[in-house]
Order: sequence, then C-alpha cells, then structure tokens
Amino acid sequence: MNICFLAAGSLLLVAFFVHSFAGNRLYGAARPDRDVARAYDAWLMGRCGMQMIGTDLLLAAGFLLASGTGIISRSRPLELFLLLTYGGWTAGWLLSLAAERSESRHYRRLRQWALFGVVVVLVGIGIWVG
Repeated sequence: MNICFLAAGSLLLVAFFVHSFAGNRLYGAARPDRDVARAYDAWLMGRCGMQMIGTDLLLAAGFLLASGTGIISRSRPLELFLLLTYGGWTAGWLLSLAAERSESRHYRRLRQWALFGVVVVLVGIGIWVG
C-alpha cells in the first residue's frame, strides 16, 4: 500500500468533484451572449477544456488510488508522467498568473497551483519510497 499515492489520488478525486460542480457553475456564469460570436467561441472552447480537465483529474485519481492500493501493478513510466504533468501544471499556472501580473488575491483565490504542487510532492515521495 502506498499512502502517498492514496493521498494524492484522494485529493484529485475531491478536486474532480469540486471542479465538476463549483467550477462548472462559476464558468457558466461567465457565458457571453451567443450573438457576440468571438467571445462565445472562446467561452465554448474553454468549456470543452473544462471537460478535458475533469477527465484528466478523474483518470489520474483512479490510477493513483488503484496503484496505491495494489489493485493494479505499479507503472514507473505512468507515475513519472503524472509527476511531470502536475509539475507542469503547477509551473504553468504560476507562470500564467505572473504573466498576467495578477494581484496577490488571485494567487490565493485561484490556488489550484497549490493542489497541483501537493500532488507533485506526494507522487514524488510515493515513487521514491516505493
């Protein structure tokens, strides 16, 4: 049993549900009028991205939980892929906030970067301690 994988998978599973319900409600509130074609197209593309992120969160949670409990055998390449993916998301999120010259309140309000960072640390420790 890999407690770090179980913790990371549990965090991602919770994130999936928060993303699916609260995230969709928040994103839906930003829907522009369909008559403003470019704005609506951009919003719709983001909506599709929201669904892709939800799928990613759910699949990563499932793999980590199944691997952490021993239901499936461990896969070092997939573990490293998840480590690099969530490490990239952490860096990308922080770089995006910095590039937009976001105020400190945005770093606190949009703290998904912190969740991704914790997942990276947990997966890294889980890989290391085996």
